[in-house]
Amino acid sequence: MPHYAQGTNGWTKLSGYQAIWDPKIDLGKFYFTTFKGVRQETPYMTAENFANVIDILRNETPVYGNASTGSVTTQGETIGEEES
Repeated sequence: MPHYAQGTNGWTKLSGYQAIWDPKIDLGKFYFTTFKGVRQETPYMTAENFANVIDILRNETPVYGNASTGSVTTQGETIGEEES
């Protein structure tokens, strides 16, 4: 299995993340940890975008991230595969 999302550039498989919400500025950001153990900082994002990203990080696997944009993606799952 590749360690990048197919058909994309700048993406890498994530093995972990740290979420940071700053109430003083009402923005959040992440530190993605790649499959190689490299920690990468994302830009700040709005509450709506932050919630969408954290939902994917918490509920999907595998997840691929692009730290330069703060974007995340998943790969297709086999039909009928159960969520764990």
